[in-house]
Amino acid sequence: MKTDSQLKRDVLDELKWEPSINEAEVGVTVKDGIVTLSGYLPTYAEKIAAEKATKRVLGVKGVVEKIEVKL
Repeated sequence: MKTDSQLKRDVLDELKWEPSINEAEVGVTVKDGIVTLSGYLPTYAEKIAAEKATKRVLGVKGVVEKIEVKL
């Protein structure tokens, strides 16, 4: 089982490789395998892509999505 710091690193790497997201705008915290995404993105599509990318990471138990869309 991955530690929270390993999981955070893996999520950040996955967000970096997702071409439709500016990963610098997304904050990631992990506690007990639950990933919280926060920040501001310019489109709803990017918000959904960030959530899907996070769910692809092995070891993620759940995602709390607190990203806001700011046009």
